[in-house]
Amino acid sequence: MIYRLWGIAMHKVRMMPLMVAGLMVVANAGTASAALVGQSISTGIAALKEWNVVSFNNFTTSNHVGGRALVGGNLTINNGVMAMNGLGSGNSTYGTAAIAVVGNAAMNGNVNGAGVQVGGNLTGSFNNNGGGAVQVGGTAQNQPNFQNQITAGMGANFTNTLLSQANDIKASLTSLSANLAALSNTSDVVVGGDSNNQLITVTGTGLKVLNWSEAMFEGTSNQQLQVSIPSGATLVVNVAGTDIDFNRNFNTYANMSNVLFNFYQATTVDIMKQFSGSILGVNAAVTGGYAGNIDGTVVGNSVTQGANGEIHNVPFQGDLSSVGGSVVSTAPEPSTWAMLILGFGLVGLLMRRREKRVLMVQAA
Repeated sequence: MIYRLWGIAMHKVRMMPLMVAGLMVVANAGTASAALVGQSISTGIAALKEWNVVSFNNFTTSNHVGGRALVGGNLTINNGVMAMNGLGSGNSTYGTAAIAVVGNAAMNGNVNGAGVQVGGNLTGSFNNNGGGAVQVGGTAQNQPNFQNQITAGMGANFTNTLLSQANDIKASLTSLSANLAALSNTSDVVVGGDSNNQLITVTGTGLKVLNWSEAMFEGTSNQQLQVSIPSGATLVVNVAGTDIDFNRNFNTYANMSNVLFNFYQATTVDIMKQFSGSILGVNAAVTGGYAGNIDGTVVGNSVTQGANGEIHNVPFQGDLSSVGGSVVSTAPEPSTWAMLILGFGLVGLLMRRREKRVLMVQAA
């Protein structure tokens, strides 16, 4: 009997590493899952009001941009154009310059703003009319038209700081888009008009929501979109659909800085003509500048601006505080599920071995 008890005790000791391993795998899987939880949407709301363009990846521009730009990938300013005019913008609350680029920047044009920050390498020839500092993580090509000193070779810490800031804003804006998409229609938003004009009329104050299909938003090419909104209201238009093509005029109007179009499903958003309102397309390749300006904040997975339209500095100023500071949680990725299965499998194996051992002892 003593030998049996000693055997059971030693078996438990030998099984301890297996139990610990299983619990550690489960714990690590929980950590991986927690890392997928979205950021507070308050950061995203602030970003809409602070940047004229936010591109999670590359931004290519061939025309004038009126305010700050945050680029998570590479920036290309095409030759001979007045671009990236951040005059009067000053530094952001993150401390970034008027132009902040995580990757490389090929800049050919004019910069009228509070400096440039590039995490990678800087090439091209531009005029730094604003006189702000230019800081570069990597190398900087000689700038024959440059008026101020460039500080290059700032290193990995400088670049990683820009990357961290861009990732934080991306996560928050992605959460914000999902939270807005979950809102229901409000009764004081009415859509009317005829074959020539489509009118969205907002009454009252506070947050107003209109949920639209892709077809409703796109309308017809000869049907102009119009919005009437009082100063105390904020309008969010959630537009469903993956491939958005807007090819009708949307002229400027009072309080357009309080209107946000949330393309929460879109992978492409093509703005073919004048557009008045802010654009939130966190998963979309956003393209404009075909034959008209964009008056508002532009957020996209990537952004391309053609030569025939400017992006004016009309940042979103609506009040989204009633949406709250909630976050959007996402399901664990396949790798996380695999970790959970492995961890619980190890614990289960331990329990089965223990039951088998107990039965053997009882039978003896």
